[in-house]
Amino acid sequence: MKTFLVALLLAGLTFAVVADAQLPPGSIMTTGTAHSHFVSVPLSEMLTCPYAIGPAVPGPISKPGGNFLSDPIVSFDGLHVGKLPAGDDCSLGSYASDDSGAVGFNHYLQVVNTAIAVYDKSGNVLAGPVSTTTFWQDQPDCGGNQIWSDAVVRFDRYANRWVIARPGGGPYGQDLCMAVSKTSDPTGPYDQYAFEVNNTTNQLAGFFNDYPKISVFTDAYYATADPNKIFSGLGNTISAFERAAMLAGNPDAKFVTFFVPAPRNPFQTTRSHMLAADLEGTRLPLRDTPEYVVQVQDSHLGFPAGRLQVYEFHVDWHSPTSSTLIPTQSLVPQPFNSNACHDEFFCIKQPEVNQVTHLLDSLSYGYMMQRLTYRNFGPRQTLLLNHTVAADGDPSRDHAGIRWYELRMTTRGRTRSPWEIYQQGTYAPDANDRWLGSIAMDRMGNIALGFNVSGTSVFPSLHYAGRRPNDPLGTLPLCELTLIDGGGIQHSYTNFGDYSQMTIDPSDDCTFWYTGTYYPTTSDPNDWHTRIGSFRFTNCHGRDEDSDK
Repeated sequence: MKTFLVALLLAGLTFAVVADAQLPPGSIMTTGTAHSHFVSVPLSEMLTCPYAIGPAVPGPISKPGGNFLSDPIVSFDGLHVGKLPAGDDCSLGSYASDDSGAVGFNHYLQVVNTAIAVYDKSGNVLAGPVSTTTFWQDQPDCGGNQIWSDAVVRFDRYANRWVIARPGGGPYGQDLCMAVSKTSDPTGPYDQYAFEVNNTTNQLAGFFNDYPKISVFTDAYYATADPNKIFSGLGNTISAFERAAMLAGNPDAKFVTFFVPAPRNPFQTTRSHMLAADLEGTRLPLRDTPEYVVQVQDSHLGFPAGRLQVYEFHVDWHSPTSSTLIPTQSLVPQPFNSNACHDEFFCIKQPEVNQVTHLLDSLSYGYMMQRLTYRNFGPRQTLLLNHTVAADGDPSRDHAGIRWYELRMTTRGRTRSPWEIYQQGTYAPDANDRWLGSIAMDRMGNIALGFNVSGTSVFPSLHYAGRRPNDPLGTLPLCELTLIDGGGIQHSYTNFGDYSQMTIDPSDDCTFWYTGTYYPTTSDPNDWHTRIGSFRFTNCHGRDEDSDK
């Protein structure tokens, strides 16, 4: 493993000047190979969580909207903590759902903090649920009795494979555990890798690899994470993993990791987050296109100014030490405040007096909600992202909304213009709170945002809203629709959840699939349910949106 200290000559944190953009002092690059690899038994042959398998339960769906955005096409219950017994390592009573799901050509795979299940597209369980302990049990560095949170899943449509990741590696959880399905069948075996992202050479070996979020790009799988913890971290890591080698089951797959420090607050911790672009659509980027990484820099959380900092990650698998992470545009958005609550944690309103939802820690620390999506339309490229903010810009009002952005880059041949903020908006159409968003774009340029909504007369529910390309910029004007209405409140102070997930069906590049957390009834203890559903825009058909628009 080799280490490189970059940007030693930089006198201070200067993100806003594009021409002089550099990584901050103390940024370190490390390179290496996976330090362990194991091929699992098929997921369908793993021991399942008892009593957890059952038929699809459709449940209620919304009334017709009639506004170019469809009602749910399918809507069914996913994993439910009440059917994941804690004694079998299928659940932990204090864990939130942290719900992640991805759609493939024929399947839907869902993970929560401690369990995994595979469904067909009608909601029938094909494999699992299995505990994450069972799934990783024979991987040398991710197995044993380790139960780590923050599991996520992606579908690599370009290889027709499934990718599952979580923190791992004892004793501190300093590794990233990544599993790649051996075939297109998510119920089959997986190549399971452990990568020492936090290591002795970047001086992070004793720190937990918290909140990792993976993405798929053509040249690599990427992951961002926080060394230490999301609310007491040191900065960010952004890593590239040798996708071609992992798809081939090569046990010596390479990786490149950059550690990027962030400004320290008076308590000597950072509040910083990055996401790497997750590729969507049938049109691949040009061969020399780098991976794009975005960091939300909130002036209220220690950064010099409110910015969207864009980075280019150029990975070189022939000479990994030649890889670079280059800060490029520092974009100036409309003012925002990531502290949605006056006390940073509790302010999401619920229908019962003196009951508020525990705002996930990452929501109040400027965290982008997965995924950062990338789509190539030929003469232009787009990036979509979202994060929760104080809806009115003032945390004292305890009103959460969702800030979302579409960034665009114009491409002529191999010449690319700088990224710019094409549109942005804060979605908060009424007094209810909206948070835990996930945003995506279909092949026609339609945008859909899924999220949780709650208020004094609204139980925590899962809704979605959207826009067409010709709608007024910065707006989501299509009528807000319901994936599932909740019927109960969260009765404990456990985190509600750290994220939800929206993905696009590769079968048509039009259908959105969304999963998140809700409560059908009020119960004690914290009895969360998850929901999985799909919908689409009625104008999504034929070829991609005309490239000159």
